Amino acid sequence: MASDITDELKPDWDPIGDAELADYPAAHERLRSAAPVAWSNRWGGFYTLMRYADVVAASRDPETFTATRMTVIPSSPRKGLPRLPLQKDPPESDRYRKGLNLFFKENKIRTYEPALRALSERLFADLLAQDGPIDFARQFAEPFTQGALGILIGLDEAEAHEVGRLSHEYVEAVQSEDLPRAGGLSRQVDEFAVRLVENRQTAPRDPETDIVTGLMGYEAEGGRYTAEELSGMVRLMLIGGHVVPRNFLCSVAWHMATHPDHLARRRDDPALEKPLIEELLRFYSSNQALVRVATKDTAIGDTPIHQGCPVALNFLSANRDADVFDDPMSFVPDRKPNRHVAFGIGPHMCLGVAMAKLQTRITLDTLLSAPKLALHGDAVWARWTEYGVTSLRLTLR
Repeated sequence: MASDITDELKPDWDPIGDAELADYPAAHERLRSAAPVAWSNRWGGFYTLMRYADVVAASRDPETFTATRMTVIPSSPRKGLPRLPLQKDPPESDRYRKGLNLFFKENKIRTYEPALRALSERLFADLLAQDGPIDFARQFAEPFTQGALGILIGLDEAEAHEVGRLSHEYVEAVQSEDLPRAGGLSRQVDEFAVRLVENRQTAPRDPETDIVTGLMGYEAEGGRYTAEELSGMVRLMLIGGHVVPRNFLCSVAWHMATHPDHLARRRDDPALEKPLIEELLRFYSSNQALVRVATKDTAIGDTPIHQGCPVALNFLSANRDADVFDDPMSFVPDRKPNRHVAFGIGPHMCLGVAMAKLQTRITLDTLLSAPKLALHGDAVWARWTEYGVTSLRLTLR
C-alpha cells in the first residue's frame, strides 16, 4: 500500500469513535455529504465508500477492487483455508459460486422451511413458558440461526452449538483486534470444516439434501472440488451463516418491539410481509466493513485511490442514500421500490439471500404469536465491523 502518500491524510471519521458508535447511521448521513469517500487512519488507513452509486460501482469492478487480498477491516487472519468463493475474483470465483448456487436457490431453501418452523416454534414455546423477561439473542436468535446452519449443512445440535460459539468468539476477536486469539479460533474453525468434509467423504449422505455431499459430486469447470476447496467453502458457510443472521434477527425483534404499529400492520395485512422484510433488510443492513483492495491507482469521484489501498464498501450507508431512496432515514414498511444492497451486489453478492429472507419471515411470524412484545431494558448495539443489535431482552406476556 502507498502508505507514504496516505500517512498525511486528515481523517474524515473514526469508525470506532464515540460519536460513530453512538449512531452509525447519523455519522454516515453526514459523511455522504461531507466526505462520501471517507478516509480513516485506523488499521493502517483505509477509505470507506458511503454513497450507493460508489458502493455499487466498486462492487461490480473486481478488476480494480479485488477481494483476493483482504475482505474485512480490521483484517482477519489470512492463514489456513481459503474462504471460497469470497477470496477469489471472477472468473476463478465462478467455479465455486456455480456449485453453491444450486444449493442456495430459493426453491431448494424452501424445502428447509418445515424444519426451521418446527425449530422456531419449539424455541418460542419455551420462552413463552418462562416467567419474566427473556434474552432474545441467547434464547432465540442464537439457537435458531445455529440450528438453521445445522439443518443446512447437516450438523447435530452439539456441533451447531460449537460452530456458533467458535464463529461468535472469532468475530469478537477480529473486532477487538486480538489477532493471536482470532488466529487460534480461525484454526479451530478450519479444523471443524476439514473434519466435516472428511466425514462426508467417508460416509456420504443424500446429495439432494446434504450440501457437502452434493458439492462433492458436482462436476465443476476444471473438475470436481478438492478436499481443500470443499473445506474452504464449508469454512465460509460456518462463519457467514451465524453471526450476521443472529444480529439481524435481534434487530428485527428490536424494531417490532419499539414499533408496535408496524407489528399491528403486519398482523392485519399479510400482503405487507414481503415489503416489510425488504425494508428491514435495508434499514438494518449488517455489513459496513467488507473491503476490497485497489489493484492500481484510480479515483472515485474527486478522490484519488492509490494501488494497494483498502476500500470498505459500506452497504449500511448506501442503503440510506437520498439519491436512491425517498426519505431514506425513515423506516417505511411498504416502501416500493426498494433497491437495497443489503446482500451486496456484483460477483460477490451474498449467496444466502433466500435463507436470510426465510429466517426473517419465520421470525416475524413467531413474534406475531407473542401475547405481548416489549423491551425490557436497553438493547446493546454492535460495534464496527457489524451493525445491529447484539443483546436484547424482551417481555412476551
